Parts: sequence; C-alpha cells; structure tokens
Amino acid sequence: MNKLKKSLALIATLAIASTAFYACGDDSSTSTPADSSSSEASSEESSEESSEEASSEEASDESSEESAADIKFEETGDQLSILCWTPDDVTKMIENFEDKNPDYKGKCNYVNVGSKGQEAREQYSNYFAGGEDADLFVLEADWILEYINNDEYTAPLSDLGFTDADFSGCYPYTVSIGTDNKGVLKAASWQATPGAYVYRTDLAEEYLGAKTPEEMQTFVDSWDKFTETAATVLEKSGGKCAMADTLGGMWQVWQYNRANAWAKDDKLVIDDYCKEYAELAKNYWDKGYVTKESQWDDKGWYPIGQDGSTMGYFFCTWCLGEGSMLSNAEGGEGGATYGKYNITAGPSDWAWGGSWLAVSPNCDNGQLAHDFVKYFTVDEKSMEDYALFKGEFVNNPTVMKKIVDDKSNSNKLLGGQDQFSVLYESASKIDMDGKITAYDAQIKDAFNNAVTKYVKGEVASYDDMITEFKKNAATIEGLTVE
Repeated sequence: MNKLKKSLALIATLAIASTAFYACGDDSSTSTPADSSSSEASSEESSEESSEEASSEEASDESSEESAADIKFEETGDQLSILCWTPDDVTKMIENFEDKNPDYKGKCNYVNVGSKGQEAREQYSNYFAGGEDADLFVLEADWILEYINNDEYTAPLSDLGFTDADFSGCYPYTVSIGTDNKGVLKAASWQATPGAYVYRTDLAEEYLGAKTPEEMQTFVDSWDKFTETAATVLEKSGGKCAMADTLGGMWQVWQYNRANAWAKDDKLVIDDYCKEYAELAKNYWDKGYVTKESQWDDKGWYPIGQDGSTMGYFFCTWCLGEGSMLSNAEGGEGGATYGKYNITAGPSDWAWGGSWLAVSPNCDNGQLAHDFVKYFTVDEKSMEDYALFKGEFVNNPTVMKKIVDDKSNSNKLLGGQDQFSVLYESASKIDMDGKITAYDAQIKDAFNNAVTKYVKGEVASYDDMITEFKKNAATIEGLTVE
C-alpha cells in the first residue's frame, strides 16, 4: 500500500477510535430511563457502534500488519539493548514498560556507557566501533546533532515504522531537535524539560515572610528582584544562606536564554550575553549570593539543601522525582528537609537539556524497539501513566494539561505540591530552534571553565577570561575561533 493510502487508513482508524472513545465516555455518564423511541435509537446506535467497532478492528489489524511491514529491522535479538550514561531514566522506563507489557518482561536491557552525558558522547562511538549489541540509545541536547547527522550511528525513525505525523502531539521543539540536517526525523524525546526555582519553605518564611509559592514568586520574578532578595536573605541569615545553589544552576537558566547559538557557520560566537553572565556570576560569587559548591559534586551539592546554606536550587523537570537531585538534596525520605521544598517559576522561563531515543542501524529487535518508542513518545495513555509513575514531564502538552486539570499529580518532595502546574506554562514557551549546534557540549565546557577561573580570580579580567575561553575552544575539532 502506498504512503497516501497508509495515511488515509491511519486517519480513518484514528477517527473511528476517537468516536468509539467518545461514545464510551457518554456511556459512563448518569442516565435516565428512556422511552421506546429512544430505545429504538439506542438499538440503531448500538448496531452502528458494532459496525464501527468491527471496522475499527479490521483497520487496526491492517494498521498493525502495515506497521510490521514498515519496520525495517528483524526481530532476531534476545533483548532490547538501550544505551545511556545513567540509569536514572532508562531503568524506570523499563520497569514501567515491562509492567504494562508483560509479554516483554525481561526483554529490555539497560547498558551503561558512562557516568556523565558528555562522556557518553565519546563512549558511544567507541561502543559502536566494538560491534557490541545496540538497539536504542539515549542522546543529549548538547551533542545530539553529532549523532543524528551521522547515518552510521542513527537510522531514521521511519525504519521503525513511524511517520512524522506520529509525533505531531509532541512539543514541536523536541521534534525539530530530533530532525537531521536533511529533514529526516532521527530521534524522539519522551520529555520536555522546563525549569524553575525550587526553594526551602521554612527558610522563605523565616527570612522573607513568604508562606506560599505565589508569595515567594514576588521575591524572585526577575533577575533584579532575585539579586535584591539574595542580599536580604544573606543579611537576615547572618551571612549563612545563599540564594542560588551553584554557578552551574545559574548557568542553566542563563545559557537557555541566550539569543544566539554558540557557533554560526562553524565559527565561535561571542556576544554581549557572555559578558553579562560572567559579570553576574562574579558579582554573586564575590558577595556570597551563590554557594562555592560545584554542581554534580555529591559531597557538597546535596548537603547544602539540608544545612541551611542555600535557599534553593535551579532545577528542571527531571530533577524533581523520587531518587532525583531534589530527593538527594532533601536527604531522601526521612531526610532533614524531606518535603520542605516548594517550586515557583523564578526569574525567567528556561529549560535544561533533554534526552532523545535514537535507533541504531544495527537494531535486531525491530518490533520491540518500535513498541518501546511508541509507549514513551507517541501513545498518550501510556505517556500519562509514565508521567504519574515517575513524576516525569512527558513530551505531550495534551497529556500534561490533562494531569494538571485532573490534579492527579502530588509530589511528596514538594510537600504535595504539583510541580507540573508550575512548569506547564513555561514548557509551551521553550524555543531552541537554531540555538543548538554540534559543538555545544565542548563549547559550554570551555566557557564555564573560563568563567570559573574568572570568578575565583585565577584570571585577572573579563578580557583575560575570553582569551582563556578562545584558547580552549580552538582545540574543538571543526570549530573556527577568530
């Protein structure tokens, strides 16, 4: 069947399924006794519904056959190998997927390729070169373009039987990022990643008199206000409490709001934003508005969430579930500050990273890979289930709006607050089109290293910092530094 016929068949199937679902919804409503005429109408409707259901089943069977025929990969592997640099997401995804699909129990295998996202960037290529088993693998925003633009590493999602239309319900920016420079969709994300300011409720009330997230937001609703509040908090805490957790946290907010990409036509771009951030970072560092701890340093980053040395953290969606960064910052269940945090929008909209599922050209579990990707990135029912299972902000605005409207999510780490109700609005504003390059991971690393030296006084001035930045950036293969 040609693509047009397939599309028409799919549309027809969806329309019928939608009608049947709507009818089921009506059946669950409270009803009153019907007269004979309504009984006849009901009988006719029942007959029509039966006919529709039969047609739906036939169309569904045909769609399944077409899907299987469209999958380019054989089903010869023992397990679906899913590569990632951390178990935080994939192990939970496997748990949820296999629980809802018992026929696949024990068929999915997480493969660790490194402890950090940037390390995985290189380790994936080494892994693939060794000929090891790979079906699906996770890509990060900062270096996704390296992989989706390399046909030796990634196959089109159409090879798993998907069309671009299957992902029409996703946040558009995630589809754009997952599309290669030839317009081919190579990766699908299961998450959107808006961020916010997560703060200690007890400290906010003690130092600012803020008793609700809404009241707290008035103290942090712009960077000028955030800085002003940082001074107040530092004074009232006797110099103990910094407003921001780390420079790394502040950086995530600022780097997202940069108007320009880090490279244009393979040339490094340095703009006024670079100076704005560097001067802000140094001001915060010198005055004590940010702690001296390093992001990702477990020995320092998490304890400050319990000892009163920071008001809060800049966290995004994937930092807020059980076992996540916020959980660790609270000391886990029963910890010193467990459940003593709330979330508010903070000084600006922003997003942090994001992860995408890509398929290896050597995939040998085609149907299972298709079903796994569909479960987390296409099917709204299963995406809703996963959102509530893990506290994940899934990549579908319809699903997220339903959860917010239903008030079905309650986060124990946030004292029962629904983080989605705060993050939903900012998610719709995420715009990363044209801002991502294949060099991002390495450029950002070089820039942050230079900024760190600047704030610590290891380089004397901003100009010296830029010289340091350029020197390191010049070592990035393919990037021109002027």
